[in-house]
Amino acid sequence: MFSIGICYLTGRAVATNPADRGSPEWPPHPDRVFMALVAAYYLGGEMPDERAALEWLECQHAPALNLSNAWYRTPVTMFVPVNDDSSPIKDKKPHMVMGTLPIGRGRQPRQFQTVIPENDTFYLIWREAESDNKLLPALQSLCSKVTYLGHSSSLVQMWLEPNPPLPNLVPVTENAMHQLRITGRGRLNALSISYAAGRRPSPSLWNGYATPHEVELHPAIPQTRLNDSLLIFTKTGGRTIPLESSLALTDAMRGMVMNGCSQQPPPEWISGHRPDGTRSEQAHLAFAPLAHVGDARADGHLLGIAMALPRSVSASEVARCFNRFLVDDESGEAQQIKLVMGNIGEWEIVLEEREQPPLALRSETWTRPARRWASVTPIVLDRYPKAKDSAEAEIEAQNTVATACEYIGLPRPTDIVLTPISLFIGAPAASAFPPLPTKFGRTSHLQTHALLTFAQPVRGPVLLGAGRYRGYGLCRPYTGWQGEEA
Repeated sequence: MFSIGICYLTGRAVATNPADRGSPEWPPHPDRVFMALVAAYYLGGEMPDERAALEWLECQHAPALNLSNAWYRTPVTMFVPVNDDSSPIKDKKPHMVMGTLPIGRGRQPRQFQTVIPENDTFYLIWREAESDNKLLPALQSLCSKVTYLGHSSSLVQMWLEPNPPLPNLVPVTENAMHQLRITGRGRLNALSISYAAGRRPSPSLWNGYATPHEVELHPAIPQTRLNDSLLIFTKTGGRTIPLESSLALTDAMRGMVMNGCSQQPPPEWISGHRPDGTRSEQAHLAFAPLAHVGDARADGHLLGIAMALPRSVSASEVARCFNRFLVDDESGEAQQIKLVMGNIGEWEIVLEEREQPPLALRSETWTRPARRWASVTPIVLDRYPKAKDSAEAEIEAQNTVATACEYIGLPRPTDIVLTPISLFIGAPAASAFPPLPTKFGRTSHLQTHALLTFAQPVRGPVLLGAGRYRGYGLCRPYTGWQGEEA
């Protein structure tokens, strides 16, 4: 076992990390600690033994944590001087500082999200790591050089802790209470490259965390073959379009991804086709239209679009294929993407990185565990019911939907209610959506909304039916008969 202890000398943490766009600092991200150690390595002379220690540390599994509860201080607006890039007084209104000479630096309002833990000391604990005694002096040297964590005002002291307390937050793959960024193999090299190029550090890998008690109480939650960490894009420009035009949006997004992929032809997990051109039997990239639905004022207009990635695809593979059109090489910032949708118009979108985005633009809105799920876009049945009797035809359609759930990795629902309208306010009726095009013209398959009930909570994203990769059959956790979220 190996452990690092960190103490906030100021008794607080300030959440303003450029890589995470000011994400909350508590629980602290383990990768933040690694980044602080990397900074200490470069500022301290780049000793070879310290580099070896960092390369060993980045290859370890996600650490457990021991930490206290914390509370967020109400943000206070402060006026911060901007960089002085011109003459002190030219074209600027002079400002007085404590009665001294005027200066020309303008001030911009800023807020610093501050977290104050109940206990100012926390621990990162690698329970499965076998520490190399030869590396311990180098690691201790690095820890002693770290002066702040995340923000320069978050002053800390760091050390190797031989006898850490028991962890109260452990890494998990299911039932996560928190999503924290962890360090992966190659992180040191990636940070070095970003710094040399003058770019901000790229975000690292996500990992779920939960209390040991939660891990023991709850069994694994069934989940689909798509990753529950969605890549969400928000609309920044263009006309307002309704949810029933979502097929034009998802097709435009798919075309942009296919053309912008760094590997040509795109791999099977993106294109949905094998190298020989035949249809893939594996889960592949899906696109989901994100609309304003589910509250009393919802009108169903589209706010953005999400990409749902197969669980089998690694983060490094995603970055290799997508960074070319997602991130600006010079600034390291998420870049604007233009989508052309024919007669529908054009959109400009950007990767969603706000701390408090609208409900529809949050992954958990579409992926959190729930027993009941209702469709937002209609489910396109894989086969048209053959029975002539209406009751038998409905049973056949229900069985088709149940089989579609199994096909994406979920258990069969205990109850399925098919309906021509969505249970979410703002979502159009199934008949308002254009039929899903096929190679031979328009499909004759049935489109229907549905309410699905499972025996236990299941995790999304839930996309069902023949159009699941193009945004049809998109479901959302449902908790009320009026379409509102609890």
